[in-house]
Amino acid sequence: MGFELLGILAALASAAAWAAGALLLKPFAERLPAMGLAFAKGILGLVILGLTILITGPKAVASESFWILFASGVLGIGVADTLFFKALRELSSHSVVQLMLLGQVATIGMAVVFLGETLIWLEWMGIFLVVLGVTVVLTGTGAAEDRGASPRGVLFGLISVLAMAVSITMAKDALEGVDALSATFVRIAGGVVSLFVLAPAFYSGRGNWLSPLLVDWSVALRFCVIATFVTFGGFFLSLLALKHTPLAIANTLLSTEPLFVLLIMAVFFHELPDTRRLIGSLIGVLGVGLISSKSLLV
Repeated sequence: MGFELLGILAALASAAAWAAGALLLKPFAERLPAMGLAFAKGILGLVILGLTILITGPKAVASESFWILFASGVLGIGVADTLFFKALRELSSHSVVQLMLLGQVATIGMAVVFLGETLIWLEWMGIFLVVLGVTVVLTGTGAAEDRGASPRGVLFGLISVLAMAVSITMAKDALEGVDALSATFVRIAGGVVSLFVLAPAFYSGRGNWLSPLLVDWSVALRFCVIATFVTFGGFFLSLLALKHTPLAIANTLLSTEPLFVLLIMAVFFHELPDTRRLIGSLIGVLGVGLISSKSLLV
């Protein structure tokens, strides 16, 4: 029971970390180019992981696995991270986090289409509730930053979720026989290289896509510190939760990010959530719980 309690606490802390990250990173997303933010986040990740691999000892990665993981990084970091920051610029932090719950639905869809998996009725019900919860949140009056630009922001968020789901599906088989540190390094490298190659073309005629970060080093440093804390803190705690807690429980607790966004906004910003957002968040979390419940039945 002691280790399971540790896993439960880790899951809740991970959800809180990601929720705090969405709130803390939003001001940067509003001011700086999305590709520049994704690139800076990737470079920092490469440096930290590279040093860790040098300390623990580098391990060989088979050529086929390398290129699959590299392509997975292009989608999961080069595309998904960039569009996440674009969505964060146009929508409220809570709406973006709520949209990310659709990743559960997208991943299941990939498993059904490409891996031939079948769904039980609880999973179908869970999918319906997740979609319903997201719809309830996004069709409300919402926060001021959601008004007017929501269709464009929702589109960015949906493509980000889809790209991440495809990325995870691609990487799943390639992870066998590859240690986690090396796999993560290759994926991040794929994202960083794709951004370095493609970003200049996207920003052609609109100035240097990295100049806003390079001009003000204090802003870049603050962003890197926050991104590192959120990414590695949230990621490590989620792995700890999955190790010590049944999958259905861990997955459901990890999906409580929208509720933590509302809680943080209420406690630290004195902004009470409207009923529609709260109900939509609860419906979405319940849906994830039903999707995850299959692991308790097999």
